[in-house]
Amino acid sequence: MTDHTNPPIGWQHKAFGTDLNGLRSSDLEALGISALDGDLPLPVMTLNREAISHNVDLMAKFCADHDVYLAPHAKTTMSPELVRRQLDAGAWGMTAATVAQARILREFGVDTIIIASQVLDPAGIRWICDVQQTDPGFFVATLVDSIESVQLMESLIAKVSPSSRIRVLVELGYDNGRAGARTLDQALDVARAASQTQSLVLTGVEGFEGMMPGASVAARRISVDSYLRSARVFTEICVAENLFENNSTQAPLPLVTFGGSAFHDLVVRELAGRWATGNGVRVVLRSGCYITHDHGLYADTSPWADGPRTLRAAAEVWGVVLSLPEPGRAILGFGRRDVGSDAGFPTVLWRRRDGSNQSARELSISALNDQHAYVDLPGNFDVRVGDLLGCGISHPCTTFDKWSLIPEVDARYRVVGSVHTFF
Repeated sequence: MTDHTNPPIGWQHKAFGTDLNGLRSSDLEALGISALDGDLPLPVMTLNREAISHNVDLMAKFCADHDVYLAPHAKTTMSPELVRRQLDAGAWGMTAATVAQARILREFGVDTIIIASQVLDPAGIRWICDVQQTDPGFFVATLVDSIESVQLMESLIAKVSPSSRIRVLVELGYDNGRAGARTLDQALDVARAASQTQSLVLTGVEGFEGMMPGASVAARRISVDSYLRSARVFTEICVAENLFENNSTQAPLPLVTFGGSAFHDLVVRELAGRWATGNGVRVVLRSGCYITHDHGLYADTSPWADGPRTLRAAAEVWGVVLSLPEPGRAILGFGRRDVGSDAGFPTVLWRRRDGSNQSARELSISALNDQHAYVDLPGNFDVRVGDLLGCGISHPCTTFDKWSLIPEVDARYRVVGSVHTFF
């Protein structure tokens, strides 16, 4: 992993100026430079190192306290530095969304990966088979949700590597959701079919409750509870029918894996503890966004919004006020190329002038272009051309992929390191 975490800063890193070319992340803290006061070009995304450490430690303690395992979804950051911190804090493995991401994680040094999607293409199947043959200790599991996907995987394995076997988890879905078997009977048909093949190893059960629809967070939590209870019933039947097969020291028990970053408390309440022990299963959470949290989607849905387990938002994006073209409107120098907006526009947090921050939560962003943001100003709020506005983000996954190198900062926005991403 060392090769990936400390390469030199170069022209391709938009958050760093040419005066830093050739330096490495390990060189930055000693320079004492500021992310916001003229040492780095704008716009810039910053990550608060203390908040990240707090969040990593908090989730690790939560999992240890409840005897569950953690395989954080790496698609959030795709960062070797942050993945290493999660593993060093005790994460059992990592989660990927695609074979491409799994390949990158393997380059990071990860040896236990859940691919939380189906792999139904020849090249993807070939990679799994090849890497398992090269490294028998490498653990990777993917998903199936229909008899058709079971049969297609069998056919593809027979073509690309007839002697190989691939671990699979039955994906449980829900009405109007994404993929996944919709009923208990459908899921059992899939599990029984997978368990009878020569080329698949039925290793457990998977689901994702984070996109459960509902008119409110409370309504969504009720639906998630019902979904997880159905997963319990499904797992109990599979255990009773001896459908699961163990062939790995990394997973000596069947895996039952759920848990996004919004409802992991319900996963633990419904599945961990006595039920998991009684059924001989290992519960694995796949929460990913907890590492940076946010000021939007997860701030609104996190079960740890208040109290001793509160997560801290670590990511901000800063831009300079470029224009005040008309009353009530400022044009800010960042846009869709710099920040995600799939789960809401950024939240304005700060106005910075002369090296000092003032709360600016009265301001709001109402539109984004590729490189510009439209900021609505109340009449009595003092904003000038040249001011900086610092914004919180919603759903960090779609902001990280805009930055190949991100400065880490302390509480005073002094640069103390950097984080690479590989998307």
